[in-house]
Amino acid sequence: MQGDHLVRWYRNLISGFGGDPDSFDSPSVGEDCLYLNIWTPQPEAAGSLPVMVWIHGGSNKSGWSYEPNYHGEKLAGRGVVVVSIAYRLGVFGFFPHPELEMSNFGLLDQMEALRWIKRNIRFFGGDPDNVTVFGESAGADDIGSLIVSPMSRGLFHRAVHQSGGSGVLITASKADVAALGSALGTKLGQNGSLAALRSTSADEVLAATDSVFADYYFEPLIDGHSLLEPPLASLARADIAPIDLVIGSNKNEWLMYLDGSSGDAGLAQWLADNGNGNTTLLLAMAGERRAPLNALDRLASANDFACPSLALADAVNRAGGRARAYYFSRQRDGERGESMGAYHGAEIPYIFDSHDSWLPTNSSDRELTETMGRFWTEFAGSGVPHAEWPVFSLDDFEVQQFDSPSRIVRHPDADLCAILMPQVAWSDSE
Repeated sequence: MQGDHLVRWYRNLISGFGGDPDSFDSPSVGEDCLYLNIWTPQPEAAGSLPVMVWIHGGSNKSGWSYEPNYHGEKLAGRGVVVVSIAYRLGVFGFFPHPELEMSNFGLLDQMEALRWIKRNIRFFGGDPDNVTVFGESAGADDIGSLIVSPMSRGLFHRAVHQSGGSGVLITASKADVAALGSALGTKLGQNGSLAALRSTSADEVLAATDSVFADYYFEPLIDGHSLLEPPLASLARADIAPIDLVIGSNKNEWLMYLDGSSGDAGLAQWLADNGNGNTTLLLAMAGERRAPLNALDRLASANDFACPSLALADAVNRAGGRARAYYFSRQRDGERGESMGAYHGAEIPYIFDSHDSWLPTNSSDRELTETMGRFWTEFAGSGVPHAEWPVFSLDDFEVQQFDSPSRIVRHPDADLCAILMPQVAWSDSE
């Protein structure tokens, strides 16, 4: 069950590149939704192939496992078993209510899918002892929760975390927002009890959600069950399972969401809310000569995506794992490509080799598709995506930049992170 949030996202993106937004169809929705899709190149491989499990994004309130960019046949053709999973969304998947002991049902769905894969994937040629979870946006943030949750230990061995980050900043508990669960019942004209809500149709619940949860982001909560404490507390102690990790974000994560008319006012408001009193320094780092919109994109993308992701990479290393970080900066050719930048989700078609017809795609994009598809599947196989891609270190902040050409660089936001996330120790000397 979900609204049209992601359908509108796709149609806006298609319009941004000059395509026909009506070419994107809405899926049918319902509560009978917990399934998975499997692509396998060699079902007779008898449990020997690496397994890659895709967790889709969509703000944890929308999205589905078979979106056009997520079809796994080409990725599986590289010698891996690809699985995409569904999980409950919105209030159906992340629902705080005072009568409920738990709240992160969507996260529990993901764990159950991983248990099913552990039991059954060998019948499709997959190795249950070599499972990589990979996901983008809210899917990546959920992977961050899986990394710190004691309930998911042993269910996967590697992770690829694409354009998430803010999930490591979760601090809210179920009790903090449980009143919203009662308010939903009141909105539906009932007494707010769980029993009353369960007697209401899913369509009615979904319709009421838009007003009651209008400004709410459906992230996992600290419920004492699937999440025991804020993720940053676990990361500070490196109290997580040692895994192999590839993690990164895109250059222009926020650009497509910013109102071009906000200009200086929007930048000033963001600095007041997030600048930690360092307005002058942050503006200088973002580029004083940049347009306000570009400066805001740079700062917000670092704050919400890059810096939390790099903090997670460091924690994985301290826990005994191996984390490698990337920075995706490839933008499509032409004026429309320049206006969109390396937008949120731009890396996905390169990994799945699922470039839409409305995306300008040239030989450089095809070359980058080959590179990223190979790196992702080699990582799933061995934990090492490429011999020249270094393990992330706070000593040098070296990351793999994906562009034309791709190369190893110092992360462009390295110096911003110490200001934007002062609660994280960004060097051994601090």
